[in-house]
Amino acid sequence: MIDWMTDVMPLAQAMTDDPGLLSSLVYKFSLALRIGLGIGLVIFVHELGHFVAAKTFGVKCEKFYVGFDVPIRLGPIKFPSTLGKFKYGETEYGIGVIPLGGYVKMLGQDDDPRKQEEEAKRIQVEGEDKADAENKTLDPRSFPAKPVWQRMIIISAGVVMNVITGVLFAAIAFGFGVEYNPAVVGSVTPGGPAWQAGIEPGGQIIKVGSWGDPQMHFLEMRKEILTRGLEQPDAPIEIGVSYPEGEQNFTLTTQASPLQKEARMIGIAIPNAARLGSDPGLVPQSSAASAFSSADANAEIIEFDGIKIDQDSRVPAAPLLHRIYSRPDQAISLKLQRADGSEQNVNLPPQQAKSIGVRYELGPVIALVKNGPAEQAGMQVGDLIHSIEGETDLDAYGVAQKLAAATDAISLTVQREDSQGNPVEMIDLTITPAGALQILSPTSSITGEIAVNSVGLAYQPLAVVAALTTNTSESEGEVENETPAPNSEGTVSSGDLAVGDELLWVELPKDAAQEILGENSDQRVTALVQQLVDRWEISETMPLNNLLDLIQILPNETTLTVAAQRGEDGNIIKSAVTVEMDTRFVFDRGLILGQRQAIQKAASVGEALSLGLREGVRRFNDVLRFLAMIPQGQIKLKYVGGPLEIVNIAKKETEKGFSRQLMFLTMLSMNLAILNFLPIPALDGGHMVFLVYELVAGKRANEALEFRLTVAGILALLTLMAVVFANDILRYL
Repeated sequence: MIDWMTDVMPLAQAMTDDPGLLSSLVYKFSLALRIGLGIGLVIFVHELGHFVAAKTFGVKCEKFYVGFDVPIRLGPIKFPSTLGKFKYGETEYGIGVIPLGGYVKMLGQDDDPRKQEEEAKRIQVEGEDKADAENKTLDPRSFPAKPVWQRMIIISAGVVMNVITGVLFAAIAFGFGVEYNPAVVGSVTPGGPAWQAGIEPGGQIIKVGSWGDPQMHFLEMRKEILTRGLEQPDAPIEIGVSYPEGEQNFTLTTQASPLQKEARMIGIAIPNAARLGSDPGLVPQSSAASAFSSADANAEIIEFDGIKIDQDSRVPAAPLLHRIYSRPDQAISLKLQRADGSEQNVNLPPQQAKSIGVRYELGPVIALVKNGPAEQAGMQVGDLIHSIEGETDLDAYGVAQKLAAATDAISLTVQREDSQGNPVEMIDLTITPAGALQILSPTSSITGEIAVNSVGLAYQPLAVVAALTTNTSESEGEVENETPAPNSEGTVSSGDLAVGDELLWVELPKDAAQEILGENSDQRVTALVQQLVDRWEISETMPLNNLLDLIQILPNETTLTVAAQRGEDGNIIKSAVTVEMDTRFVFDRGLILGQRQAIQKAASVGEALSLGLREGVRRFNDVLRFLAMIPQGQIKLKYVGGPLEIVNIAKKETEKGFSRQLMFLTMLSMNLAILNFLPIPALDGGHMVFLVYELVAGKRANEALEFRLTVAGILALLTLMAVVFANDILRYL
């Protein structure tokens, strides 16, 4: 079967190169088949464990099903309960139409409480007095007739099989080779915890807390940080980083994501390969979109401005990205090696900025790199940059470009406040830029700050008008029906923007959006434009940086509606502004690079088993940690996935290849093993609880109590199933 699947997968993938409907259907069918076989295999081996153990102890197995063969009726219409079945010997084998599990029906054992009494009578040996409960004789091939220790083995065999096969799945995957993103510091998010700690790109993360791995995967590192953040949100985390010159240890306080407060991060990004993505023109209206063609897809960048790129480096694209983000006003000459082996020279021009004619105020310094140039020069958090080299006409994004381009010592004057927020004094500082690489745009932080690595400082851009580069277009008509911003206590009026106004939101009229998109617009552009149609309310989750990036994809002369608060009385000014070409350049040119990948492949069967065991143990512990956080309220419902989410994850992993699918099956196996062994009646764990009681007490638990608990367990499972189904549906709405 595996050889057949290996042969089919490249064929199906190749057929997707033809955009025809038939090839698309064949690929989708092949993908669905692989997903179904994978998930079905995990269920199959679980039930196989019960089946083999039962047969070993002489228990009659009447049914072996993957899926549930529940009769389904819709009025007079009766649907088939199975996708197929056959009988071999005394056992009926089949696939049920409800793909939510499986079961082995043993003589004398039924999880349906309504059938327990009937089942109990059925296994009494013919000729016995069925009214005499104390002296009834059971069919020796029935499940209840077996000793407690045998029944315990039968019940636990499914879980044991899942654990064993989960390890084997991972071992086979490592035998073939698992593609992964190494946990290398590709870049540090501007202003984030790693940035403040001075963690440099190129280091290999080898330790997160108490867990260490010299070949750590980036996904595993991120998962560990997220999990620890849920368990102990405010606890610092120990990070070990290996550099060529030695290992360094950092203690970081994780930062909450503005989009999901419970999700913690340290601000480390996956390293980029010096290779274009599969769609070089991904960002519309960008320099990259105009410079590259579809023929450049997945091309390697072998040189920039005559400088050869070291493809074997941990972060091969770092020098190129630093060149882009430190000199946004200069063109860059690239030499590409395309997928067909040919070489091509491409000129990547600077990206001229688009704006709505506004310069934005510079906020105070909010973070400094530990022992970085700015901190060593005496700068403090809270300082406000007043002048650079004697120039006082500053704005947030102009300062970023000045500092990023600086190579020599810079003279600054900062305004410092006392503890009550009152200006104290002007302080002159001289900052000597260091050699820190600017691998991410200074404006790329998801929390909205601007950070310049070479000087080691971050500040917040304010959505306050510092200057106007041109006049805004004529004001709209009267807006008597306009609703003020939620925090406004003043009135709403039309008018032009003025220095000192604080922007509240920006909106693109629907008719203008339709004109931009047309009938055949790219779906990616549609999604971005829709954010403006829905109104971009400037906030922590919708920062100014992202708004300015979004404006770059709009055509010139696009008219936007802006609302701004003026003065302390809270009056709201509503203006129409026009997108226009600016005299400046933006940092981001729309260059999309592929991620650096590696393959972890076992050199021997022993190493494969060792890696498989380690993977199985980690996935097993992941489930236990997740379950432990639920009663403490540390896990929100949105993180709980049901069958639809399982299929969605299975689809994503299966598309990445055979080994990634096996790694997913390892995770699924450990989930199934633990969840099935929870002490809930109707699950294997619930049966085990009753058996432990019987072993200790020397007699079976009260049948009436067992019946009531089983009913309660089934109701609880049905309720949980309804909740996770609803959660799955809401997740994709």
